[in-house]
Amino acid sequence: MKEQAIEKILAEKYNLKKDCFWFHEPSQKWIITHVGCTIIAEKENIEFSRPEYVKNEPGEIVMYGTGTMQDKEGNEKSVWTHGEVNRKNCFISYPYAIAEKRLKDRLTLMLISIYGEVYSEIEKDEFEQQQEHLRNME
Repeated sequence: MKEQAIEKILAEKYNLKKDCFWFHEPSQKWIITHVGCTIIAEKENIEFSRPEYVKNEPGEIVMYGTGTMQDKEGNEKSVWTHGEVNRKNCFISYPYAIAEKRLKDRLTLMLISIYGEVYSEIEKDEFEQQQEHLRNME
């Protein structure tokens, strides 16, 4: 039932194609592509602040930012979070872009109140690392 509700929200409300999201069996969470998050942010008219660097060192980047949108009643809703990368969770040669994507994707999902049930594909590798860690503990 929960799976159908999330699928309905993502597919119908935001007109997302099925390949923009999938259910990640090991974590029992939904994963959405960065493109899917971008579509949602555009449809919800989400505005992002310019990110601030909390940490900007070789091998570790942490950005802080806020996202703002109008809720259903027309009230302004604003949230803040971080987007981070380090040598353990980013193996791509463009870490600043990944940190920014994580930041914006998290803000988007938080603003539409589905973060925790749905995560960005940019964070998917962390789920797989967690599952591996848990298997090694058994």
